[in-house]
Parts: sequence; C-alpha cells; structure tokens
Amino acid sequence: MAVTMLRDWCRWMGISARRGLLILGIPEDCDEAELQESLEAALWPMGHFTVLGKVFREEDNATAALVELDREVNYALVPREIPGTGGPWNVVFVPRCSGEEFLSRVFHFLEQQGQTVESVAGALGLGLRRVCWLRSVSQAVQPWVETMRYQRLGVFSGRDQPAPGEESFEAWLDHTTDMLHVWQGVSEREKRRRLMEGLRGTALQLVHGLLAENPARTAQDCLAALIQVFGDNESQATIRVKCLTAQQESGERLSAFVLRLEVLLQKAIEKGALARASADHVRLRQVLARANLIEPLDEALRKLRMVGRSPSFLEMLGLVRESEAWEASLARNERAQAEEGAGARANAQADARMGSASREGPGGPGCEPEGLAQAGDQETGEPLEEGLKPIPEELGNEDGAGEMSPAKSSSGK
Repeated sequence: MAVTMLRDWCRWMGISARRGLLILGIPEDCDEAELQESLEAALWPMGHFTVLGKVFREEDNATAALVELDREVNYALVPREIPGTGGPWNVVFVPRCSGEEFLSRVFHFLEQQGQTVESVAGALGLGLRRVCWLRSVSQAVQPWVETMRYQRLGVFSGRDQPAPGEESFEAWLDHTTDMLHVWQGVSEREKRRRLMEGLRGTALQLVHGLLAENPARTAQDCLAALIQVFGDNESQATIRVKCLTAQQESGERLSAFVLRLEVLLQKAIEKGALARASADHVRLRQVLARANLIEPLDEALRKLRMVGRSPSFLEMLGLVRESEAWEASLARNERAQAEEGAGARANAQADARMGSASREGPGGPGCEPEGLAQAGDQETGEPLEEGLKPIPEELGNEDGAGEMSPAKSSSGK
C-alpha cells in the first residue's frame, strides 16, 4: 500500500520512484524547520535531498512527506526509521528489482522492439525453444538475470579507522547481507568469491583461514565469522563508559559532536546500558561538561537544566545549529570590521605620504607652509625670502631685534 502510494506520487510529480522516499508518521503539528532538521540528521549520508510535498493520511492520523534524492536510493545507507517528534517516522522506498519484475520489463521492451523471447534466448545461448509461462522463463534465464544484477561489494579491511575508499563494518555488513539475499540463484563458490572480492587485510586473512580449515564453509558461514570478530560486541559497561566519556574533539563542529554523541546514546539504550527516559538528561550533561560552548548557548542550557527541562535530541541540535550560525555571523562581522580598519589605515598612510610629497614638491625637500618657513628662517639666520628686508637697526633696537617689515614696492619710491 505504502509502496504503491510512493510510486503513484512519484509518477504524478514526474520523478523516478527509485530516487524517492516516502516518510510516514509525521505529526500534523510538526513545522517545516523541525521536519527539515530531522531529515537532515537521518539522510545526510545519502546526499542532497528535497522535500517535494506533504499530505495528511487519515488512516495514520499523521502527515506523509515525499522526498526526492539527487541519486538512486542506496540500500546500504537508507534508514528504515527516522527519529522524530511523536516517535520514529517510517521510511518507505521502492524495493530492489526482483527477477520477475526485471523479466517483465525485458518482455515489454522486446514487444516494443518487435522481438520475441525465443530469439533473445537463442542469442544468449540458452537453448529455449518456446516459453509459455513467466516462471519457466525466470528459471531459464536466471543466470543472465543474476549477471545483470551483480554489484561489487564495498571494501572492508578490518581497520578501526577505515582508510580512504574503505567502508565501516556496519555499512559493509548491511550491503553484503542484502546482496547475499539477492544472489540466491548463484553458486556457493561464486558467492564466496564475490564475498572475498571486497575484503582486504585482516578480514581477508580471517576468511582465508576459515576456508583453509574447511573448504565447504558457505558464504553465510564466513559472514557470521566476520560478524563475530568485527561486529559490535561491546558490553553494557563498555558502551556506557564510551557514552559518558565522549567529548568534543579538536576541530570538530559542535553539531557533529552532538550527532556522534546521539549514536552512542542510542547504542547504550539498545544494549540496556541506559534508560530511554534518561537520554535527554545525559545528553544535556555531556554537552555542558564535554563540549566547547559559546557563552549564550552555555547560559541557555544551564538555565534549562536548572528548571529540569532537558532538551530532546532535535531541540538540542536546533539550539546548537542556531548557535553555530550566530557564531559564524559574528566572525563574518569581525572580519568585515578588520578589513574596514585595514582599509582606513591604508588610506591614512596614503594621505600621510601625499602630505609629505606636497611638502617636498615645488620648494624641494624640506619645503614647509609659508608661516613655518618664515619662522624657521628667523631662528636659523638663513637669508630671508625675497620681498622681505630687515628693519633698520635703529628701529630694531627700539621695537625688538629680528622683526621684519614688508619691502617697498618700486612704485612707492
């Protein structure tokens, strides 16, 4: 029912159903910001996405949303549920193409091209003379179908920190489990080969050792051994200690730390190491004690703790992102002010250089404004400027030595 709704909605919107997700169970009072934050927290590994629309479903008494991805659904990464307001929201997507569905598409294509199943089967060397039922055709061309559906597994080496191009064990395990189910018609030998194709390092050595001990081991047996060695076997005490000692690392964004802490909290809840009701309290305590907070956010979170109001994961993430946005805006303003200050200093220096150049201009080096130049001439005893002459000595003795009078013009003679 839900998959049919997804297909029909995608067809109506004109997008591929294999790039669409249907989110069910969203409370009717959930606002756009809260919806976007929840989706970003859960779907960020799958790349960019767009919410195309929402509709209220009476049978669920909740809202459904259609999300378009920028690429086809990655079945190893797509979540089955999204933590959100009112409980987890269900994620619906188009399942992998089955053999029957694939053949139906092939037959439809052949009909459009005017070809028959017999001609294609003969070209493939399958020796089919006639086909009456889809089941018999499915069995006959199953090797071809499996070849068309073959996907290489990701790379896993067993490292604690995956190298570039490698996957974490959880991501690799999800994809491998799905592909083993898809490879049901493949021989056991081919399954083992495909499994080992994606292994490196200690993981590959482990499987080599298992097969050397017992060559009859199946691919599923090898996968079970890998799970036992590399899977999440942490005890309640271990996961609780990891949860309570997690802290923000150098260079790590606060929002990234909150997301990483949430993964540990959910693991602790699943293991029974932490009560679900105490998750909000533990999250608030860890952020206050183990993260680098700016003063406004620290003050706001401490007030919430004082009144006994621990924010949920989405509320905490919203506060953190708002704080990061404010901090980024403040940094931009500071840079702009610094650039303005640098520009003002540069202009002042340029003005100073221009003023210096003007003093050294027509009169040569040391040329000063007229009043300062005259005062300097009196003090140093240098020749007076043209157009001025000393006052006669007898007048100078009476009125004070060193004073000057304007020179008479030639017309006054």
